[in-house]
Amino acid sequence: MIPITIRQLQYFVAVYEEASFSRAAEREHCSQPALSAQIRNLEAILERSLFDRSVNGAIPTAAGQRFYRHSVAILRSVNTARLEMDEVSGQVAGQVKAGLIPSVMRGLMPIFLPKFVETYPMIDIRIVQGFSDMLAESVLNETVEFAFVLEPPKHEGIEITKLSEGSMVLISSSDLGLKCSEPVKLPDLPPINLVVPSPNHTLRRNIERRIWTKEIHVSRILEMDSVHGMIDFVANSKWATILPLISVAHDIKSNGLCINPIVEPYLEADLYLINLMQRPLRTTAQVFVQAIQRELDSINMVKPQ
Repeated sequence: MIPITIRQLQYFVAVYEEASFSRAAEREHCSQPALSAQIRNLEAILERSLFDRSVNGAIPTAAGQRFYRHSVAILRSVNTARLEMDEVSGQVAGQVKAGLIPSVMRGLMPIFLPKFVETYPMIDIRIVQGFSDMLAESVLNETVEFAFVLEPPKHEGIEITKLSEGSMVLISSSDLGLKCSEPVKLPDLPPINLVVPSPNHTLRRNIERRIWTKEIHVSRILEMDSVHGMIDFVANSKWATILPLISVAHDIKSNGLCINPIVEPYLEADLYLINLMQRPLRTTAQVFVQAIQRELDSINMVKPQ
């Protein structure tokens, strides 16, 4: 029996997902005749037609639809094996294009990124910061390969994976008079001066809803776009803010901030990985995501009690 090659599977998956031989060839950085020849060879090996060709593109046959599921699983297994071998040899190389929300950028990157670039000197990193909706668009137009967001997008064509379960915390300076690290019930607190994100931020809608229902009592509200700016401001004032724990990950043991878990109302801030559906992450992206996951696990171990 003539063996099926990994390249043939990659080309087949590209044609299936792009619904076009020309777009698949562009995606795979090869000529269209070369790609078409590989697909014909694959169909000859399988003795099945995988696509109906027409002026409207490549439409998968019933056999093509079934073969696609197996092809994706095989390619994922191959990528995982390559990743493990590369990690053993310390030779992971390539590029990472990642999208990060401001909370992850501020909270994780200062402690995560220096270790990562030292461990993987042959990986080039490009990071784009933005809000969840913008990052979902960046994934769809392939400006980034993947992104970390707090709110799962509703866009079609995006695969969503929950990386960690998180919650919001109350952040202030010691001048506000709270006992640092102690759980708080927001309805029991006297009115506070509260710094909130801009309306574009996912967290803003959640906080406003709690203000309307009288679960948070506020005296004054200050709006700020920058997570960095919000935290720096409350550290030097008698104001407070409400942000995901992950945004102050490297401040947990700091003397400059009070970080209080919120037990009532419970405000979740789960972190999600998003990437193109049915498009396996490249080896470099898998390495980056797995390293982020380990960092998240370590944060959950030292969160304020």
